[in-house]
This record gives sequence, structure tokens and C-alpha cells, in this order.
Amino acid sequence: MKFLSDKLDLRLYQQTILGTASKHNTLVVIPTGMGKTFIAIGLAGLLANTGKKVLMLAPTKPLCVQHWKTFSRFFDSKDDELVVMTGAVAPEVRKKLWASGRIFFATPQTVENDLMRRFIVPDEYGLVVFDEAHRAVGDYAYVWIAKQFNTVNNTRLLAMTASPAS
Repeated sequence: MKFLSDKLDLRLYQQTILGTASKHNTLVVIPTGMGKTFIAIGLAGLLANTGKKVLMLAPTKPLCVQHWKTFSRFFDSKDDELVVMTGAVAPEVRKKLWASGRIFFATPQTVENDLMRRFIVPDEYGLVVFDEAHRAVGDYAYVWIAKQFNTVNNTRLLAMTASPAS
């Protein structure tokens, strides 16, 4: 998989956030339309040649598909390397896809279920992105998922929101 970095033209504030997020788990709070997804793409691009996988979580299937389409513009990859994973994909198929893919776009409920089934090996991931991170409260799946990946050395967590909760 090749990251097409010349296609990614980040603004200075995005470059600054990317620099921080490459070294630390980061919560990005900037308004809608200011390029949070492009920061996630840049961070994923830094991992493109490391052999580590990337997981991007979004609360709905349409948002997962939207992220997949956006990421696809910046990665030269085989068809099975960028994968949308939702409950619409049968569990036995997901198990195979988790093993073979590189960048995943998934709903939190799917990831929670597949972590419990041990279809997902957290040590294989270099980045987990939580889109719409303001949802990460109480019993929402983001909370449990973050705890599973936060125990893994060298897995970067990137949370993004335009509307932080109080």
C-alpha cells in the first residue's frame, strides 16, 4: 500500500495538529469542515510502510463509507486493503477481512463485538481514530474500545469532534 502524500495538502494548523498527534494520543476539537479527516489521513500515511493497521471508527455506516471514499483518494492499494466493516458484513467474513486488510472503517458496535470474539488483535494496530468522539461517554462502545487499545504499546489514539460534550 502506497500513501500518496503529494495529494495531501495540509494547512499549517493541520500540520501542527498532525505533528502532535504523531507523538501523543490526541483529541482534536475543530469546527466541521476544517479538515479533521485529513489529519487522520496524514497520520495513517505515516504508518503506511510500518506494517501496522489503522482503524477508523465512525458512528454510522454511511459515515464509514464516506471516510473510506475519502481515504481511497490518498492510498494506492489493493481492493482488500481498505475495508468497510459494519454489521452488514457477516461475522465469518469479517474475521477474514480483519486478518487481511490494512485500513478499516467500522462502526463501534461492530468493533466491540469483534474484539470480544477475538477477531481483532489490538497489537496489530498503530492507529485508532474515533470520529465524533463527543459520543465517548457512559456505556457507548467508544469508551470500552479505547480502553482495549490504550493498553497496547505504540498504538496511537486520535479522537476527533466538532462538538465536545461538557
